Amino acid sequence: EREWESERETMLDDVHRGWLEKEGGGVFGRSWQSRYFVLSSTSLTYFEDEAARDSKGEIDVASITRIEPSAPLDKPYCFSLHTTHKGGKTYHLAAADVHQKEQWLHALAAARRGDSIVEAVASFSSSSSATSDESAPSLSSSSSSSSSASASESTSSSIEIDLLRRRVALLESSRDTLTKQVEESAKHAALLDSVRTWIEEALAGRTIDVNTHWNAEARALVEQIATL
Repeated sequence: EREWESERETMLDDVHRGWLEKEGGGVFGRSWQSRYFVLSSTSLTYFEDEAARDSKGEIDVASITRIEPSAPLDKPYCFSLHTTHKGGKTYHLAAADVHQKEQWLHALAAARRGDSIVEAVASFSSSSSATSDESAPSLSSSSSSSSSASASESTSSSIEIDLLRRRVALLESSRDTLTKQVEESAKHAALLDSVRTWIEEALAGRTIDVNTHWNAEARALVEQIATL
């Protein structure tokens, strides 16, 4: 076990690791699950826990086409990874706090550029610490914060639009299904009316000849009812 761990540490020297929540599907719908993530220069791998030997999944860094600093609006500290994996899958992840979220964003950006992941995270942590120690932020810092806020607002708006589009598509699909059900119900009602007429005529004493067109039509109606 220790030998395997040592080999793993050697292979993943320039890495960023930690716990994230990952949105996934299940029997009862979408849910969030805690996973232990390890980011290297080539892949983002996630495990059941820190001691797990087998991964639950892996995302090729080269497959990431876009990183958004936010994801579903009902989850704090989210970000999303748009990939070419499985025909364009998007992964929604959530950190424990804003600092960890920013660390992951910087680490992922460095991995995509081919830069050192460890150095990128260390640089962010250092600058973040220096900024928090300042009692009065400079004008340039305020401008940078304003730009970041504007970018975040723009991203949030984009996500809201995407969510609305998904809901509209779902409603349109439900509408089409209901329309088909209404049409089928109308056909069934017409069929039952025809059968009712057939029964009323039979009870009224109409002679039924197996060779008549009327009786052939009646048999066809019964066959249709049997398929309902």
